[in-house]
Amino acid sequence: MSAAPKSPQDLKAIEQELRLTVATAGAILYHLGLADYMGHVSARVPGTERIIIKPRHSPSVHGMGTVAPERMIVIDFEGKLIEGNDGPPAEKWIHTEIYKKRPDVGGVIHTHQMMSVAFGVAERPILPLLATEAPLVAKPIPFYRDPDLVDNADKGRALAEALGDHEVVHIQNHGVVFASPTPEEATLASIHLERLALLNFFSADRKSTRLNSSHT
Repeated sequence: MSAAPKSPQDLKAIEQELRLTVATAGAILYHLGLADYMGHVSARVPGTERIIIKPRHSPSVHGMGTVAPERMIVIDFEGKLIEGNDGPPAEKWIHTEIYKKRPDVGGVIHTHQMMSVAFGVAERPILPLLATEAPLVAKPIPFYRDPDLVDNADKGRALAEALGDHEVVHIQNHGVVFASPTPEEATLASIHLERLALLNFFSADRKSTRLNSSHT
């Protein structure tokens, strides 16, 4: 995570960098098929209560792969718009409440990536079958049990409570949320979880599956 801004000029430079980071993360997830017009990426501005986040989907704000850095908006920890011409996503509370509860988190991503969500729907564990990705699921992924939109602060707080100190949480029959030290790490977590879910699925008919023992 970047150092906290020491001046208005620092703040502007840090936020410009984070706008690019958030836009790039969205583009990566979109081009890998892990996100479409739904979902959102955000970044905490270090040392502040400011959040850079993808704006609400609209006729002028399309999929995560097409939103330019300059279209990203700034909201505060109460979900209020500070900068930008577009409104925040309805589920902004996912981001605000995780950042409030978890000072170690600098990037939050919400997706509906298909295979990971399927394992959540079935309540099947995603096993640590790949060495690089295994730490993400070294502990069972927790569940937030409300499938509806996380569209108010109370729901956001409940989701943050369900997440606890984990890096990922299932939203039952809905999606997945990643909370990592940086947006880049949250992006990798999204990619890693889907790779693990795919391998779990394709190896499910084997009589024996060898786990990565260093993470079990």
